[in-house]
Amino acid sequence: MKRKKALELVRNILVIRNGALGDFIVTLPVINSLKKVFPSAQITLMGNPCFLKLAQHQVNTIIPNDLSGFYTLFRSEGEFPENIKRLFSGVDLAVSYIPDSEGIVIKNLEKIGIPWIVYGGFSPQEKLPAPITEFLLSPLEREGIPIFFEPPKIVPSFCDKKIAEEFFQSSCNSGEGNYPVLAIHPGSGSSKKCWPKEKFTALMRWAKRYLGATILLISGPADKDILEAIWPFIKECSPIVAENLPLKHLAAILERCTVYVGNDSGITHLAASVGIPTLALFGPTDVRIWGPRNEKVKCLSCIYSCAPCAPQQMAECQDQACLQSLPVVTVKKALLSLLSRFGSSCLSSKNTTRLKEKEKYV
Repeated sequence: MKRKKALELVRNILVIRNGALGDFIVTLPVINSLKKVFPSAQITLMGNPCFLKLAQHQVNTIIPNDLSGFYTLFRSEGEFPENIKRLFSGVDLAVSYIPDSEGIVIKNLEKIGIPWIVYGGFSPQEKLPAPITEFLLSPLEREGIPIFFEPPKIVPSFCDKKIAEEFFQSSCNSGEGNYPVLAIHPGSGSSKKCWPKEKFTALMRWAKRYLGATILLISGPADKDILEAIWPFIKECSPIVAENLPLKHLAAILERCTVYVGNDSGITHLAASVGIPTLALFGPTDVRIWGPRNEKVKCLSCIYSCAPCAPQQMAECQDQACLQSLPVVTVKKALLSLLSRFGSSCLSSKNTTRLKEKEKYV
């Protein structure tokens, strides 16, 4: 009864989620769950300013974690500036995913006056017992808050959809007829998680030749070296390059693609969250934990003796033999399978026939 009364009193909720893009996206089901349990509550999301706009239509307020005074939450002593006090005043429930092994952030949130705090942070070295989104929801369940799991979902705004339409219209190679648009992101936050460049190159050349695919090559600030290395070998494919775009624009561009292929990366989670068929390639990281999850996602993981491995092992590994062991032919077959199930309406009759004879083209 006491917990039920507490649920009824929640009117303002704060969710704090730092981390990379993938971390942010896999936390969105937490927002969805809170909205279902507290339909009248105002939800504020605090996190990396680069990612927040992806969720601006799912919450009431977004606040960047680089605002003045935010660092004071990590100090064991000292006063909080007035803007931080005002920001957190009136919050009934805070859900924090900030790693906080010593409990400093939790104690400071208590000092500021937040009555109900749920801690969901964990160490990067911690072994996770469940798929990541289920793990992130579990602290709510332990606190007696009902949980509802749905895959992360990002819905681009009308303005972003318009920008995506103009992006393709302005490209001299925006696809002809009912041919697939294949989005590929060959990078990741760590080079240790990247399928070899030459294998991505072979995949793109094959897709262009045998499927007539328009190639959309995605490149971010960390992918410059990869783009430069593969460009001489794929420029004949006349790829469209989406380079360093705002993530909300990229989400809308991905939504218009037929299928996506990428490594274990935030962009792969972004592709899955906008609902396009997604092929995710895993090597040293655990697909059971970090693999995107919805009906249009297919994950390929390497069958290798030491994969998946611990973060320290991954950092020390020199040859990424696990990813080297994932054959191009396996990726081709998986891509064709996705196209057969979810992309046939986007293909010409000629390419549909090719899909039915897929063994001939891999």
